Amino acid sequence: SDAAQRVDVDPLVFQSYKTFMCFVTSWLFILGTKQPVMWSAWGIVSGLFWVPAGVAAIYAVKHAGLAVSQGIWSSLIVLVSFGWGMFVFGEEVKS
Repeated sequence: SDAAQRVDVDPLVFQSYKTFMCFVTSWLFILGTKQPVMWSAWGIVSGLFWVPAGVAAIYAVKHAGLAVSQGIWSSLIVLVSFGWGMFVFGEEVKS
């Protein structure tokens, strides 16, 4: 919208807000449901990939538009997930 365009928030600042809110709501959920906290190295790696990907997504939407950006990053998510499953975790294709 025009209001969002006028604000012109830097993508890194916007990603920081998004990451902080994800962190806070995750802890609220964990504390509210009394779930045990379990740390995993894969969770840390995932977070390290998630933040730069979020910044790239914000830049992509800003420059290419939402429809094109969503199509590209959805395709990349499928390809990267397939690659990790096949080559890192050794899963077989079943269908």
